[in-house]
Amino acid sequence: MSEKIPVVDVNIGEKEIEEVIKVVRSKFLIEGKNTREFESKFAKFTGSKHAVTVVNGTSALHLALTALGIGPGDEVITTPFTFIASSNAITFNGAIPIFVDVDRNTYNIDPEKIREAITNKTKAIMPVHIFGNPSNMKEIMEIANEHDLYVIEDCAQAHDARISGKHLGTFGTLGVFSFYGTKNLIGGEGGAIISNDDELDEKIKSLKNHGRNPKGGYNHYQIGYNYRITDIVAAIMNVQMDRAHEILDRRHRNGNLYRKLLDNQEGLTIQKILPNHSSSDYIFAPLITKKDITPQMIISYLKKKNIASRTIYSVLSYEQPCYTNISEWIFAKVVNYPDYSKVSCPNAEYIATHHFELPMVSTLSDENIYYIVDSLKFFF
Repeated sequence: MSEKIPVVDVNIGEKEIEEVIKVVRSKFLIEGKNTREFESKFAKFTGSKHAVTVVNGTSALHLALTALGIGPGDEVITTPFTFIASSNAITFNGAIPIFVDVDRNTYNIDPEKIREAITNKTKAIMPVHIFGNPSNMKEIMEIANEHDLYVIEDCAQAHDARISGKHLGTFGTLGVFSFYGTKNLIGGEGGAIISNDDELDEKIKSLKNHGRNPKGGYNHYQIGYNYRITDIVAAIMNVQMDRAHEILDRRHRNGNLYRKLLDNQEGLTIQKILPNHSSSDYIFAPLITKKDITPQMIISYLKKKNIASRTIYSVLSYEQPCYTNISEWIFAKVVNYPDYSKVSCPNAEYIATHHFELPMVSTLSDENIYYIVDSLKFFF
């Protein structure tokens, strides 16, 4: 293969460019018409009553936690095998990330480990649908209902991931999405919070705009933030929504083809998708089960074949220096954070050190995938 097959490739067309130019020429760059249109489209797409856009996925997580009143000393149970934004958003308000292990087959948070970690300080569960693979929401919601806990679904990687046809983000109290430039649907930046709760929706709209009354005027009823997006970003996201089926169907085709071709490959296992669950096919990352083979060996080999590959989240959240040195955090003066250097999640640690990512982008062709799989089979 003469051309390099990328692991990241932004699917932007002429229509997105045209709409951005329209916004710039209009000179109305702030959040406005395009944003409202996107929110309407995304709410309909996810089957939710409300969708509120914000500047990025991290701010969406922060607003979700803030709107639910989660603050200093409150515990939020989550996974360490994800991007650090998930746990950082928890700490923004002085709340405490409680990291529990994942299921080695699905890579997602293990419901039994959630149950074991609940204390009288636990206020919420934050499952992350990692790589777009749905977490076991049936069991998670049973636990949450039993203990009267909020559930904030981190759906940053889960555009078009569903359980029995129902879109992720609609099972918990709130669902949070990202439209960062590498995601399935993109705006360059951008995030959204979906809900079916009128009161929470109003609160989030106020919080994202300095606590201002969302119905208008200059009265600010709570301390809020400036998490608005621009209509330039919303214009891109709008067109992406119009092209959603085209972009997402290609990713699903890629994922299904990979799973078919690598299902019984010796030396590898594939992330398991539970019955009636459908992945967003954001990332395809097999696990190496053959001794003496490291991710770097495969990545280096694939590079010679002009196939991009990498590891992702190979350093777990609780292994990051900011958590092993959490005593330096501003809230550490009033909140008793755990000693994260003593946390151990064996399954998450195994996945972090035994996986590698294959190209999954929507610009991939069947020919590309056959070439990638043939190269991989030859390696083994």
